Parts: sequence; structure tokens; C-alpha cells
Amino acid sequence: MRDSRLLSFALFSALSISTLTACGGPSVENLKATCEILRAEMTPFENVALLERKLYYNGDSVAMLLGVDSRTESKRFIYESFPFMKEYTIEGIQDGEYEKGLKSYQIQTAIHMFASTPNPIVLTDKEKVEIEASDDPYTEIIEPKVLRVIGESYSDEGCVGLDAVNEVDYTYQVEQLYADTQDAAEDSVEHLLGILLCERDGKIDDEKCDTEDFEYTLTDPSTLPPTDEELAILEERRQDAERESQNPSTPSDSTASPFQPCSSLGAVVQTENYGQLTCKLVWLKRIKTLVWMRS
Repeated sequence: MRDSRLLSFALFSALSISTLTACGGPSVENLKATCEILRAEMTPFENVALLERKLYYNGDSVAMLLGVDSRTESKRFIYESFPFMKEYTIEGIQDGEYEKGLKSYQIQTAIHMFASTPNPIVLTDKEKVEIEASDDPYTEIIEPKVLRVIGESYSDEGCVGLDAVNEVDYTYQVEQLYADTQDAAEDSVEHLLGILLCERDGKIDDEKCDTEDFEYTLTDPSTLPPTDEELAILEERRQDAERESQNPSTPSDSTASPFQPCSSLGAVVQTENYGQLTCKLVWLKRIKTLVWMRS
């Protein structure tokens, strides 16, 4: 009788474990190693700005802002980061061929990033057929496989749970890095189109592809030589100041206000609302002029 009860208990326990596993899904083996491999592979995409001009310009800007060397380096970076894009053609990108089915860059990016982990994304023949037939194959078929490893936002499972326990900086959490990587893949497709057009046609639409990078330059307006109009204004200010110096007027009380024009350099007035103001020479819109300033 006692043996019968023990056997019943063992069977009940095995059934309970099987049920829990079926409801909760199989656990992820080598989760920590998987998360760290993903983090290492995706960290270069943490901030697209770190890539300088490699990804974030649209097609037209590839022609107007990048030179031959930068376009070559950008293409190398894209092919190295997303090897499946080596097969992309101008016509395929323009026709949206790589936005659907198994060729979807979003699906290929996920498969590529998980390929070197202990938990690669492996598709069955049935899933491949479903992907080709689906209107949203990434969300329906690929995303559940990704979330099984990475975990859902604010959950205590997957890489999300491990990163929370280890207090990983937000920008380096696997969940965030994966989103950055998918964004970089999307930008790369558009950027690659511009590069390929420049290589084939030497232009994008009607915009000729430059040979050298465009460089932004910032110039201090105060260092520029004055225009004829500015010289005339300065002369008028000088004459006003000279006339005022010959017949100075320094009232003890005035309705003057800060930045209001004045005519006598160094003159001082006492105002009711702003206290003591001094007539000073300042730059206003690239023009030197005399205005009242607080003393």
C-alpha cells in the first residue's frame, strides 16, 4: 500500500513538472553566455552617431555629403555588419524586395545576430513557408524566438532579467542594443542604395556624387570684413558720437533702457527702472553699435 502511494506521488510529480514546462515553455540553456555574446556583437550599434556618417544619412545626402573614400568605408562597414546585404541590388532595394518574406532585412538581422550564440534562430521548413505567406512574418514567427531569449520589457526573464539583476547601464542592455541594431540595419539599406547608385551612375537622381566629403565650417561673424552698408552705419555712429562728445549730455535721470541706442561712448545715466546704464560699443547682428548697457 505504501509503495502504491509512493508510485502515485511520483507520477503526480512528474505530471506536474511536465505541465509547468509546457505552460511556461522550455527554459533557455546557456542564457548568460547567449546574452553576453549578443551584447558584444551589438554594442557597435549602441549609438548610430558613433558611426559618424556611416549610416544615418539618406540617399541624397550620400551624394552631397560623402566622398569616394567615405562611401567605400561605409559600404565595407555595412557588409561586415550585415553580410547578407552583399547580395542586395539597386533594383531589389528600390522594389522593396528585402522588406518581405525570408529576404526581409529585419528577419535576416535577427538570424545573423543569434547565429553565433548557443541559441541560434533555426527555421523549420513549415516556418519558412509561413514566413513567405504572412503579411507580418517578423512579428508572428521571428519575434517570439527573439523574446524567448531576450525577454519582454520589465520582465524578470531572459537577458532583460539578467541585466536588471546585474544593474547593466540602460544603453548597454541587450534589449536596447537589439533595437539599436535593427534600426542600424534599416538605415543601412537606405544608405547602401545611395552608395550603389553613386558607384554605378555617379549620381543620385539629378544630384552628382561628390568625390570629397563635405565639411561644415563655422565662421565668427566678428572676424569678417564689414560690408559697405555696415561701414556706412559705423561712420554714422562715429559722427553721432563725435557730436555728442562736443556737446555732452549726461542726465541724472533718464527713460533709457538696456540695448537702446545711445550716442556718447562712456556716457552714464541713472534710470528709474534699470539703475545706472553706460553707453557701450557692442556687436549687434555683425554691426558694432553704441547701446545702453547695465554698468
